[in-house]
Amino acid sequence: MNEDFEQILGQKVILRRFLQSDITPQYISWLNDPEVVRYSEQRFIRHTKTSCLAYWDSFLRSPNLFLIVKTLSDDMPVGTMTAYVSSPHGTVDIGILIGRKSVWGSGVGQDAWNTLVNWFIERRKISKVTAGALSDNKAMIRIMERSGMRLISLESKLEQRDGMLANIGYFCKDGHQSSQLIEGSVGIK
Repeated sequence: MNEDFEQILGQKVILRRFLQSDITPQYISWLNDPEVVRYSEQRFIRHTKTSCLAYWDSFLRSPNLFLIVKTLSDDMPVGTMTAYVSSPHGTVDIGILIGRKSVWGSGVGQDAWNTLVNWFIERRKISKVTAGALSDNKAMIRIMERSGMRLISLESKLEQRDGMLANIGYFCKDGHQSSQLIEGSVGIK
């Protein structure tokens, strides 16, 4: 899946594979900005060009995608997205980071999210798209809900945030393939 990915266009964004040349001082500054990464696992890491190269390299020989989000109007990089694909299960877990604060609240994140979710469901025939967010990340929860995702699980006090344990919500959107429940599975009667 990774090898044949070409850019996809939304109404406001271009999503394309993240290239080594996209590891710029600006990109690294997003990852080290506490406000940008306040809900991300990246908040625990101090990033350098070396750490960013290692992360980028981890996607090269995998079915997973690491994408750059650029604005359609001026081709300006504004963020990144990841997609962790489980081919045997027909599922993908996606995430987004919009680093350019000047586009926050403009609908760019929503368009990027909708574009990737719909691409996986419509073009790749993925059976389920999943994502998670800390329960106080209201903007991300709105993005997921507006894209048609639904809350499937709320785990209490699962992650550290600002010295306290925070809840995390898991969301999903079903794709084209129907899933059958296996009798006898844990929690299914």
